[in-house]
Amino acid sequence: MDFHPPISERSTKELLKMTSDAASWQPEARALAQMELVKRGVPTEDIKTHEQSFSQASIALEELHGRHAQEGYPLWKLLLVLLGAPFMILTKLLARKFGLEYKLGLSELDRRSFNRKYRQRMAALILGTLFWIILFIGLK
Repeated sequence: MDFHPPISERSTKELLKMTSDAASWQPEARALAQMELVKRGVPTEDIKTHEQSFSQASIALEELHGRHAQEGYPLWKLLLVLLGAPFMILTKLLARKFGLEYKLGLSELDRRSFNRKYRQRMAALILGTLFWIILFIGLK
């Protein structure tokens, strides 16, 4: 099996990461990386220690994502987004037209696995925009 760059040309640090990260690397690549580490004289205990550290870090990251997924906005922040929704969206559109960047905060919430906050913010933006549209139509 060919790997680019070849296993033998990778740094020891990268090889240690490969042996530890079962989710990202095929078993064959992990085995070749472990053989290369042994060939380079890295003690087996160091490899196992690195694997355990990586495993513990992965578990901690999963727990953090789990906590993020359940975290929500306080009511007052949702009201602010709801009331300011059309202005935020208009600012986003104008910023894009002039080559500027304005973020609504959705991509960051999605990237950091704040699932509940993402849904709440999206709903507040949509409902807020509808609220203002209905209010202006009703005033006419």
